Amino acid sequence: MEAISAVLPGLAASATGDPGNGFPGGMFVGNMMASIGINPSVLMKIGVTLTIIASVFGFLSNAWEGITQISKFFSDNLVSSATIRSTDEAYVYLMKWLYNHKISTDSRLFGVTCRKNQMNPNYRQHTRWYGQDPVEDTETDGINILEDDLGPRLKYTAAPGFYHFFYKRRLVLMQRKLKDDYYGFEEPDVDLTLFTFGRSPLTLRTILEEARLEYLMEQRSSTLLHTVVASYPPTWALGAPRPSRKLDSVIMKEADKEKLLKDMQDYLKPSAKKWYHKHGLPYRRGYLFYGLPGAGKTSLTLALASELCLPIYCLSLVSNYMADDVLMTLFATLPKRCIILLEDIDSAGIDRQSMSGVGIYTAMASNNDEDDEDDEAEDIRKREEKKKMASLKQNSFVSLSGLLNAIDGISSHEGRILIMTTNYRELLDKALIRPGRVDMEVHFGNADIEILEGLFKAVYSDEEDLPGFVRGSEKMTQGERKQKHTEKLEKLAQEFGARVPSDKFTPAEVQGYLLSHKSDPEDALDALDDWLKSKLNEIDLLEQSEKKAKERLERATEKKIKELQKKKRDRLKEERKEKEEEEKEQKEKEEKEKEEKEKKEKEEKEKKAKGEGEKKEDAEEKGGEKKDKENDEKTCSEEKSKMVNDISEKLTNGVTDHGSEAPNGTAEVAS
Repeated sequence: MEAISAVLPGLAASATGDPGNGFPGGMFVGNMMASIGINPSVLMKIGVTLTIIASVFGFLSNAWEGITQISKFFSDNLVSSATIRSTDEAYVYLMKWLYNHKISTDSRLFGVTCRKNQMNPNYRQHTRWYGQDPVEDTETDGINILEDDLGPRLKYTAAPGFYHFFYKRRLVLMQRKLKDDYYGFEEPDVDLTLFTFGRSPLTLRTILEEARLEYLMEQRSSTLLHTVVASYPPTWALGAPRPSRKLDSVIMKEADKEKLLKDMQDYLKPSAKKWYHKHGLPYRRGYLFYGLPGAGKTSLTLALASELCLPIYCLSLVSNYMADDVLMTLFATLPKRCIILLEDIDSAGIDRQSMSGVGIYTAMASNNDEDDEDDEAEDIRKREEKKKMASLKQNSFVSLSGLLNAIDGISSHEGRILIMTTNYRELLDKALIRPGRVDMEVHFGNADIEILEGLFKAVYSDEEDLPGFVRGSEKMTQGERKQKHTEKLEKLAQEFGARVPSDKFTPAEVQGYLLSHKSDPEDALDALDDWLKSKLNEIDLLEQSEKKAKERLERATEKKIKELQKKKRDRLKEERKEKEEEEKEQKEKEEKEKEEKEKKEKEEKEKKAKGEGEKKEDAEEKGGEKKDKENDEKTCSEEKSKMVNDISEKLTNGVTDHGSEAPNGTAEVAS
């Protein structure tokens, strides 16, 4: 500052032209600034002020950096923290715990929404930690009811930021931070972080474990139902929990129910896994529930899950995003103890000939008649019957091999219970329901007398729902009233079972009728005849319609069989005719080849004979020449002999007759 104070007067003196108070060059700078109309003293004051401000900010920056380093050192060494992301199951545990303990629910900084998007994972989480039904008639904080009679209510959550609360007299800080790396959801993911002072994380772990236990204990009164969310990749998500259902509420044959429950309980024993491995068996169990719609297949699954305290993972094979690799991934992420439910597995049309969603049903529906010509009439009838079911099948991108590998392949999970339901067992591939994949089958049919009586008792079993059912009950004790209620209900149930035709209606139909008279069992019996008459008429009409449809199908099938048989006969006739023509052509060809062969052999024979004749003639000609030569030689020899003889005779005669000429004659002979 002293230097600045010394410079300013000198610069001012230079500007005024006082050389004694200036510094070297100050006069030049002062004159130049004065020439452009700038007062050097003002400019210097501004510069000094900016320099002081910059120095202060630099000091504060360095100080903040130091504070940051100190806080980082403090947090790294003297603070414990736990971070939970909203996509994790633990986030639901903690949010439910915060809601139950009224922490951050009444914050002055909060977020609000009234949207009801079932596909939004955040909405699902809101449902899980806030609940769906009011606990009390009056609200405490305005968030325990998601809907009212007018529609969706406002939902409140703590806004992103810092909050604090005390747990067992220890200060706990909480930070909720939004993540901006989300895609397609209405709300981004959230990171929730808890902080405590001290190096021990015991407090945070205690909070998290307590939150987990509270949540899971609350869920024991309900059945957790998981479904697949069409995210990328598809994954399991927990839907709205279902209220637990007692196994007694499922009306079916008691023998089948007890056998099924005992088999599942034996499988879930801690010693069962060791036994399976000891005998070299995969630790898996499969069941098939098949029969009429509305007979209680899904209800039994929910009741078994409640009885065994197991979550249900419901999977549909006809989804557009479902494929072999997705199915394998979903099965691989199942927990060790759960129920995996494949409902209406026949509707997926998965069989041995499946490829890209086209199975045997679709193949049969698009089959050409020419493909059936060689089949027997009974095979054609069965195929036509199955074609009628082809319209119910949906395209599935899951192949049979992919499904089998997911169920019991080498990489499939152990410890889970597989339940498959179907209305048409005969349409399933045998490889899918063979022993080892399906260990027990349960048939669900129409209600017999046992089920009818059970349904009647189940609907009217609670005496508090029927205050006037037992006359004079106000004068009875609770035990007497209950006994009288049971006796009268037993009598009415037997009457109901005797009046309703056995194996004629599904349990759902009977239950639907009883629910329409749920407050008066006697009224249900009084109106039973009208209901039976109406339902039996409907059944008769339906049977007649089915009979006509079956007759039409049989007529169409017989007509098709006749057409196919006629086509087959025509084809066989045509084939026989073609075969005869081929045989005739072959015979003509063979005869022609034979004639050509004989002709060729004859020509060769003639040629051979001709060649031998010429050879013979040559031989004869040569022999004749030789003979002529021999004859000539013989003739010559004979002539010579004759001449010798003649000469000899002449010589003899000459000597005799002309003795004087002998020397000349001898000379002639000699010559």
